[in-house]
Amino acid sequence: MPLVEIEIGSRSFEVSCQDGEEHFLQTAAKMLDEEASHLSSQIGRMPESRMLLMAGLMLADKTGGLQDKVDE
Repeated sequence: MPLVEIEIGSRSFEVSCQDGEEHFLQTAAKMLDEEASHLSSQIGRMPESRMLLMAGLMLADKTGGLQDKVDE
């Protein structure tokens, strides 16, 4: 199982994934990092857990909106 180093909110994390899924993990991490950066620029410093929670919720909201459009 490969280990992939990702960066979110200027912090590095080592995450394992299935063989061949490294690119998908990097892409997902980049999306989460962009949301976290957007939050930090709007709100400022916040605890890491709260930042990741809010960034995840924002991504889930965007995904839900896209899924609604697909379903129509």
